[in-house]
Amino acid sequence: MQPEQIEKAIDELWDLTQNPKKPASEIINEYTRSRRYIGSKDRKAITQAVWLKWREKEFPEWLKEKIPHFENEWKKMRYSQAPTGIRVNGDRTFIKKELEKQEIRSKEMEKSPLGLVLEKRTNLEALKLFKDGYFEVQDEGSQLIGLAVGVKPNDSVLELCAGAGGKSLLFAQMMQNKGKIIASDISERSLKELEKRAKRAKVSIIQTTLQIPNEKFDIVVIDAPCSGTGTYRRTPDNVHKLTQAQFEKILATQKMLLEKSMNYVKDDGRICYMTCSLTVDENEQQIQHFLKAHSNCFLIEQKWFSPALSQTDGFYIAILGVK
Repeated sequence: MQPEQIEKAIDELWDLTQNPKKPASEIINEYTRSRRYIGSKDRKAITQAVWLKWREKEFPEWLKEKIPHFENEWKKMRYSQAPTGIRVNGDRTFIKKELEKQEIRSKEMEKSPLGLVLEKRTNLEALKLFKDGYFEVQDEGSQLIGLAVGVKPNDSVLELCAGAGGKSLLFAQMMQNKGKIIASDISERSLKELEKRAKRAKVSIIQTTLQIPNEKFDIVVIDAPCSGTGTYRRTPDNVHKLTQAQFEKILATQKMLLEKSMNYVKDDGRICYMTCSLTVDENEQQIQHFLKAHSNCFLIEQKWFSPALSQTDGFYIAILGVK
């Protein structure tokens, strides 16, 4: 493509990604797939230019004020590209060596004992190792908050808002495929994807459901819908498309899920609330308000992971005990 054609494509794609109802990543993929005449080098240049435009936008002022130590986080996440991380199902050294045989270099994650970070992006789903269930794509921060839940073999676990099940699959691995995991979500499509992933990983203890069974669990996990501010390195457009009205609805949903969890947790059980957000409103304040309303609950531990703190995506987890 000529330089003027590339510039025109960048402007066209930039305008398309302004759609507030659709992620920019999805729009970019659709655009490049439908224009096979664009060579791989030009496709990469156009895509990178559009993402750079998103990163050059100033962070919304109203949202900035809700993030502790914002300037430190902003320096780490504004122009940095998040690495590709995988969680291994099996011996990490063996899988690392098998990837190297296919010229895919990686290094062990520093904090997660189950993770590898790839040196460069590659089509992982085409690999036999992936198809045989030896690993799943998962950021180190996501692995760490999953590990923090502390599930063990023969536990009963309910995950609310399980989505496609990255955390549920990690729990199954921690539980050595012994016990019970009920993965609940309002999206049938997401649950179908989880079923496919569980089959690939040879996991049998996960049950997916649109309707939560009327029973009590040792651990209730809330993988709460959130602003996604912690994943800015991957999806910077999400933050800029988020309105204050949408943010308030998110807070209301989080509060509802915390209240709902009380119906399903056993006495002496645990509620684990997590987000991929950096805002105080969605994290510490939600937990403070919940604990004030429930004297039989107490805070065991809370953890934060972020680009500035741990060089991961941004995550928060609060582990609550129930008397």
